[in-house]
Amino acid sequence: MNQTIYLITLGCEKNTVDAEHILSIVKEDGFTVVDDPKDADVIVVNTCSFIEDAKKESIDTIFDHTLYKKYGKCKKLIVSGCMSERYKEEFLKMFDEVDSAIGINNLRDILKAIKEDGYHSSPKTKEYQEYGFRENTGFSFSAYIRISDGCHAKCSFCAIPLIRGEYRSRTMENILEEANFHAKNGVKEINLIAQETTYYGYDLYKKFMLGELLKELDKIEGIEWIRVLYHNPVVLTDDILQAFFDTKKVVPYFDIPLQHVNKVILQDMNRKGDYDSYKTLINKIRNYDENIAIRTSFIVGFPGETKEEFKEILRFVRECEIDRVGVFTYSEEENTTALLLDKEKVNNEKKFIRREKLMRVAIEVSQKRLERFVGKIIDVLVYGNDDNNDLYGRSKYDAPDVDGLVYIENNSDTTIKMGDIVSVKITHNNEYDLFGIVEK
Repeated sequence: MNQTIYLITLGCEKNTVDAEHILSIVKEDGFTVVDDPKDADVIVVNTCSFIEDAKKESIDTIFDHTLYKKYGKCKKLIVSGCMSERYKEEFLKMFDEVDSAIGINNLRDILKAIKEDGYHSSPKTKEYQEYGFRENTGFSFSAYIRISDGCHAKCSFCAIPLIRGEYRSRTMENILEEANFHAKNGVKEINLIAQETTYYGYDLYKKFMLGELLKELDKIEGIEWIRVLYHNPVVLTDDILQAFFDTKKVVPYFDIPLQHVNKVILQDMNRKGDYDSYKTLINKIRNYDENIAIRTSFIVGFPGETKEEFKEILRFVRECEIDRVGVFTYSEEENTTALLLDKEKVNNEKKFIRREKLMRVAIEVSQKRLERFVGKIIDVLVYGNDDNNDLYGRSKYDAPDVDGLVYIENNSDTTIKMGDIVSVKITHNNEYDLFGIVEK
């Protein structure tokens, strides 16, 4: 009788890609994937350990699923992902209930982990690991494509290089093969992801190759939207920037995590740039198209951050009219160089207050920026129906999972399905979302 397996994944979409590969590997080996942990012989928890909150969520999820092993049919509980990679030496000692664990370096280890109690993962690799085509656990019309793993940067606050290793690009041939596979299976939108997409190809080809990759992806029939996430502002060269606008299918959306704008803080973060250079970059991008959506993220409460340095972020978001803002409070991560800074720590109360202040400003700016679409017609990728049976979806200016939606009233006689791209006339907006009517 076939064994059943259930997988729950936490964290970012890069973790989701790993989870989808794991599902493909176990299905090829004869396992049946189930949607409910109570029906599973094997349970896999794919963890995240990016910041302290992520680690807590991973630990809680592991313990929650031990109940299915204690009281249900589950015979094996396996942990995968960043947390088991990060703490590989002591992980199985930390969790008596966990039978085996794998990290992120060889996902085929999942089969060994199922068969061998106490198994742990392979050492880090120097090349990008290919696993063939994978399950798409999201919408059938939208897919993530990871173009590299690891990170070349050494930001002082970040544990990602310690977990995922050095930057490893996929070959362009493998990326294009995957994109063609998705296109043949009905995917209309591909979202390119990496720890940093702008650095793509430098390790393999000794030059930045994102621009060339975009031009090749642009030729694939069936793909209508190409979205690129996670640009390093320093590596976003003029050539790469130009490639965004020399292609027809790359959407007008820039995801540029800045983390801060104060020069001293950025230096302590081991990042280049400052308020003026970032402002210049934003203006350069908007000179191509003033409607472009720009997303960024900031860390508040970094060691030594003063009230005045924090206020620079507020001023920047207002002055540069940043469309989407994600805010993190600084998290102390073991073995990162930020822990060695001889700077006064910001207490948790101040961190949370600063986060709330920044989010309030971000909401104000978001609402103001969205007003530019009122009265205009934009394309929307339809996701489905809400509780009121009205349609909803995303525009080119909205990334999956993190941005707002477009709510659509269909007064036409046309039947609209999930995955359709329709023209919508925008009638109004709120802080994050747009509302409109299908253009007849």
